[in-house]
Amino acid sequence: MRKPKKTKYGDYATWVEFEVMANYCVRVILSNDIVKSAQERIGRGPGEGADAFCYHVHDTGRSYIFLPLDAPEGTVVHECWHIIRQIMAYCHVQELDDEVIAYHLDHMVEKVYEFKKAIQSSIKEEEQK
Repeated sequence: MRKPKKTKYGDYATWVEFEVMANYCVRVILSNDIVKSAQERIGRGPGEGADAFCYHVHDTGRSYIFLPLDAPEGTVVHECWHIIRQIMAYCHVQELDDEVIAYHLDHMVEKVYEFKKAIQSSIKEEEQK
């Protein structure tokens, strides 16, 4: 993974693609201010008191997942489940097979954590300069 850099919104973002699921794309955004990041990207923020949230672009194969930089494991998995459920709905999967869900959820969580780890490494490197 390339060294993550802050976007023009002051957050970090990457794409996760699900090629076998109709090329569904997920924009993963890690931020110190998910409300600001969301408002600038999609024109709205999360509901009251949300620690993280997902936004699914209607009738497209695209979603956003907004997470704080210090999101705990449970929050990451919770939001990733919403993404996987949306992907299945978009692809008209009517019966949720445990193994298919587990495989795709594992992939999504792994990609978020790879990105999160790369960001943390990049921040440490910048602090040491």
